[in-house]
Amino acid sequence: MKKYMKHFGLLVLITLLMVSCDSNPTLQKYYVDSNENNDFISVDIPASLLSLKNENTSAEVKETLKSIKKVNFLGFQLKDSNKAEFKIEKQKVKEILKNPKYQELFSMGGKQSVSVKFLGEEDAIDEIIVYGSDKDKGFALVRILGNKMDPSKMMALAEELDFEGENGSMKQIESFMKNMN
Repeated sequence: MKKYMKHFGLLVLITLLMVSCDSNPTLQKYYVDSNENNDFISVDIPASLLSLKNENTSAEVKETLKSIKKVNFLGFQLKDSNKAEFKIEKQKVKEILKNPKYQELFSMGGKQSVSVKFLGEEDAIDEIIVYGSDKDKGFALVRILGNKMDPSKMMALAEELDFEGENGSMKQIESFMKNMN
């Protein structure tokens, strides 16, 4: 029994060391760390606050909305006073998104770039990550957390979301995105 306990204790110790040695940054940690920085705007939106423009929206779009748990928005607005920090933060995000666990749906580059990645299976996504950057205005990082989301249906849902309503969180995101254009 003592020998079993020693082996079990050694196994637990090795497991703890392996977990604590994982130095790969995560989006979750990046969001938490960025909340302390005044150059960022951070908004967490529970799915219950997402609403549709029209109640006559298709059942498929309504079902897609139900697959979302919450949306995390993080935006960095570029100013003359934070150009150096912008480059550093932008590089941090790029390094995190290079992790092979984030599978790419699509991307396009240029002065304004957009990258959409996901976690999960292609037909049952658990997290969608949208990263958009503008060399003159800043960047935005959006995490859409859900359960078995279908990416082909997410675009239809995005067109039907009500950004004009009285939801304060959605208004903040809309305002930030308008300044990005």
